[in-house]
Amino acid sequence: MGLPDELNGQQPPSYVDTLDPPDLELDGLPGYSDTQQSPLASISPADLNLKEFEYKIEKNGKTSATLTLIAHESISKTVPTFKEGFPIKGRIYLNLSNENLEYVKSIVIKIQGQLITGGSEFLGYTYTFLDVPHEIWARSENGVALLQGECSWPFAIDLPETVSMECGVDKQPEMFRLPQTFNDRYIHATTRYELSMKIIRSGILRSNDILSAPFGFIPLTRPSPLPPLRRLAYEEGTPLLGPKVDPDGWFWLNAVQIIGKTLNNATAKIECRLTYTRGSVIPLFMTLESDDKQALDLLSSPKAIFVRVRRRIKYHAEPKKNIESKVWRDDVDHSQRAVWWPATEYSGTTPPERLRTVNGEIHLKPNMAPTSAMGNFRIDYSMVFLKFKTPGFDHSEDSQLLSEQPITIVTAYAPGPRPRMSTPVNYEPDEKGHSDDLQTVGEFSKGFY
Repeated sequence: MGLPDELNGQQPPSYVDTLDPPDLELDGLPGYSDTQQSPLASISPADLNLKEFEYKIEKNGKTSATLTLIAHESISKTVPTFKEGFPIKGRIYLNLSNENLEYVKSIVIKIQGQLITGGSEFLGYTYTFLDVPHEIWARSENGVALLQGECSWPFAIDLPETVSMECGVDKQPEMFRLPQTFNDRYIHATTRYELSMKIIRSGILRSNDILSAPFGFIPLTRPSPLPPLRRLAYEEGTPLLGPKVDPDGWFWLNAVQIIGKTLNNATAKIECRLTYTRGSVIPLFMTLESDDKQALDLLSSPKAIFVRVRRRIKYHAEPKKNIESKVWRDDVDHSQRAVWWPATEYSGTTPPERLRTVNGEIHLKPNMAPTSAMGNFRIDYSMVFLKFKTPGFDHSEDSQLLSEQPITIVTAYAPGPRPRMSTPVNYEPDEKGHSDDLQTVGEFSKGFY
């Protein structure tokens, strides 16, 4: 399957997960489109509700040290979470009333990002791709120590946009964007971030204090602007124009020819063309063309059409292995199927008697991990067109997969109006996870992500 000549050579279209709640406006965040990295949006933290997360060291029933991380409340439900372009903010509080201060040498912060593949950090491979030290306090050259009592230091630490990681058997350095925090109980690969505070003491038998706090990270990626007619439809709240009227607003996939037998045992040939577009919901448009009216009626039924988003996670415990190596593990999971309904208009030259058109859309599940790559770990997405399922039509094709098109999941809306959904949202699995059309040869799948 491919794209028409005018789209060849372009990157896969990108789509937005709905990571950003309404109160976290990023110049008009999320959509689907060509994979483009956007300039960072500008937000004033003073305009947002903030939430504090505290981590403490207790000694003899009293708090001797407190590490506080301050993050946007709207995206920090259980752990502090920071978006790309915003500093890691917080403060350190020490109660030094009962401390022999002459032994305190320094207080430092370290931010680390780690990739763990092949199991837990004890059983798998751990690679630290981000290591940012930050000194809070250090004893001066003249030996001046901390003052007795309570001390507090605020901090704000910027993270780099990219990091270098050695890849392949020749360990050549490659640059990667910081990946989003990722943790799935069924996937033996994790990306995590942690901020640790360390109180360093000098002298024999003087132990250091270490306090660690996990945090989440969301990179900012954005699709290209919406085409004019698509933008106008969203602005005015009108139905989307089809690909015949608005060809610039859709991505055209090569037509797929379906061959099968109908109820009367007649062989039917149907040409199907799937088109789709960008947005936090994926609008779809399908045309079915055939001389067999019975086959057209069967396959154009909304319940007969199966299109999904497929997520493929590829990883291996040893980064020196090549990405193409068969020892890499692929975990493949899917979205719920697209929702379909009959198209209400048709513009073209093909006689309607031998043609059916249907509209559809795929709802992107909130908080989907965006498309990313980091050394021996990558998350890819595609849209898969699977065999029709309807009584009265028997496919001649053996493969469940009729067509597949790579797409890119991003985290920020394109400038302008936000995409609108035409049907109620439903993320519930629509069939058993072990069903044939959700399984792929030589790969692992629990069915749905």
